[in-house]
Amino acid sequence: MRWKSKLPVGIAGLLAGVLFSVAPALTLSEQYETPPEQDPSVVLDGKQLGPGYAVLSPVRSDGFLRIYELQTDLGVERIEGDGLLKLRLAEIKVLVALESLKNDANFVDGLKQAAMKPVEFVESSVKDPVGTAKNTVSGVGRMFGRLGKGVEAAVTGKGGSASEIAASITGQARAKRELAVELGADPYTFYKPLSEKLDETASVTTAGNWTVSAITALIPGGIIVNAARTADNFRTVIVDSSPAELQERTSATFRNAGVSEKTISRFAANPFYTISEKAAIAYQLQAMPDVQDLDLIASKAADAESRDIAYFQLRRVVLLETYNRTVSGLSQIKNVGGVPVALRSDGLAAIVLPLDMVSWTKTVAQTFSNMHEGLGGLPFPPSGVDFLITGDLTPMAAERITAYGWEITGNYAMPAGPVH
Repeated sequence: MRWKSKLPVGIAGLLAGVLFSVAPALTLSEQYETPPEQDPSVVLDGKQLGPGYAVLSPVRSDGFLRIYELQTDLGVERIEGDGLLKLRLAEIKVLVALESLKNDANFVDGLKQAAMKPVEFVESSVKDPVGTAKNTVSGVGRMFGRLGKGVEAAVTGKGGSASEIAASITGQARAKRELAVELGADPYTFYKPLSEKLDETASVTTAGNWTVSAITALIPGGIIVNAARTADNFRTVIVDSSPAELQERTSATFRNAGVSEKTISRFAANPFYTISEKAAIAYQLQAMPDVQDLDLIASKAADAESRDIAYFQLRRVVLLETYNRTVSGLSQIKNVGGVPVALRSDGLAAIVLPLDMVSWTKTVAQTFSNMHEGLGGLPFPPSGVDFLITGDLTPMAAERITAYGWEITGNYAMPAGPVH
């Protein structure tokens, strides 16, 4: 059965929905194409199979992003976009690495020793919170405030579970963050198997002299290769901040970037980003102090209504900051038919998008035609357009976009880092 696109949804809906409401599109040829189906071995350069996963054939597309079916022990998962697939495969790789620790007898003993400690601690907190606080106050240091809140929550029945409170108090939560970052993973990952495995592994740090370094030293060489590292300052923020502290720092960073309080509030409430990803967006925007009206970019990202759109927006912000720093300086962001478009200091427009496989479907044609018309309708139209994407284009799509006078750059690599 031939697959049919369910537009407008996902990224296609994001782009098309905001563009269809603008002025009538330029006259277009009625010749469109069906997005090609691709062999995963070609798309993924032979990495369609690996420990714990298989990418099923064929790989489909909606004209913007590739759509994958990923087979794991949990079943078949639909994943929209190269970025999210690379993220999931990286998470599976870390999960497999942590599973390998069960082959070490000392580590297994550490798990057994750690199993009851948090429970015992929280139970004593509930029975005698004042006495427990006295016994631990010298050991928790800067976590003193959190200890008080955690004990109160345990006594009143409000807040997190006993194990969650214990993890925070004993340092297990910080160990989880450190372990995840060390392995190139997000400590707040939405991938439940990895999140649970990180929790379990970090619990060993509460037993004896186990450290995160001691744990990672047990992982066989070759399982974790070239884990993407964050910049040292951002890495430190993720590891050393509690979730509440990270949220506060993220809001402050957004303010430094000129983002409005309304947008900051919408970001804080958006469930489709991890809190690490929200922080990453804030820090990327702050790294562009000479670009005006960044709130237009942030606002569009805060509107994400699904996980695939959220990750698309995250990747877009990372690409935009990279472009501003390494390709050409940006001066401002303009709203072109509901889509934030960057204008360069030299008078050109930069349309920088993390698209996988652009095909000339009706939706794609209408999207870029309206964008082209919107740029021409600006008070000071750009002298040209630099169209940069992370993926590829079909010959028809390249021909039609080139006809607008746009200069196309395809297969532009995402910068090294935690955002895939």
